[in-house]
Amino acid sequence: MRFPTANAVLTLAVLLAGLALTQPVQADAPPPAGRPLLRVVVIDHSPPFSDHDAGGDLVGFNVDFGRELCRSLGAVCSFDAAPFKQIIDDVATGRFDIGFGNVLRTPEREQRLLFSIPYWRSSTSLVGHRGTPELSLEEAIRSRRIAAIRGSRQHAALVRLADSDPTLQSNLVPVSTLDDLWEAMRSGQSDMAIGPTLNVVHFLLSDSGDGFETIGTPMSENGLGGTVHIVFPPGQHELKASVDRALTALRNDGTYQRINRKYFPFDIY
Repeated sequence: MRFPTANAVLTLAVLLAGLALTQPVQADAPPPAGRPLLRVVVIDHSPPFSDHDAGGDLVGFNVDFGRELCRSLGAVCSFDAAPFKQIIDDVATGRFDIGFGNVLRTPEREQRLLFSIPYWRSSTSLVGHRGTPELSLEEAIRSRRIAAIRGSRQHAALVRLADSDPTLQSNLVPVSTLDDLWEAMRSGQSDMAIGPTLNVVHFLLSDSGDGFETIGTPMSENGLGGTVHIVFPPGQHELKASVDRALTALRNDGTYQRINRKYFPFDIY
């Protein structure tokens, strides 16, 4: 499965044109009478799901959808950003009420968090220079240097393969961020990269992605994909139920699909 690159940039640009979000409500601003204040956290840098624009404001699919969710709940929401691991810890301890951390459901996390119904589906993709032959993940790590974000599920999958054959260790190129992932390929530090498919698609549809494409089909086995959920502190069953109802309503009235089309050229649900 190969996603379009250069020809799709102009199409996506039309979909993204006119994006404008209101300023986030300050966490210390008192909510209007009768409206609850909810503290929402998103990943600090995971375009197109969440990022800061040139003015420092939070933007992205999760921010747009989070605002519509708060509107549907009749709540006033403050938005903040944090690294992925910190989101899980901070929501689990009650620092935030709602977490949009692109979190997959696992037995370990279920012991610490409540999960909404699914709101999109994740998978993993390899990406490399256009014209690279299609390879499985095991074939790729045996013949190519592959960059992966340190601590990610993609990195863990490569570590498992490399552990079975120590000669493959030199083909694993750990990096810290999404930007580093793409730069590793552009600079020649790695031959390929592996990351969440929707982050990969965003990269390919950007100017920086010119000359690259997905290699092989998206992967979801062995922890490399699955349903993605909004998360809540333990015990917040009423809030979870309210969010589940609002999420269903936003899909039924077309709001979810409208936001989806701003950021992705296909349905991510």
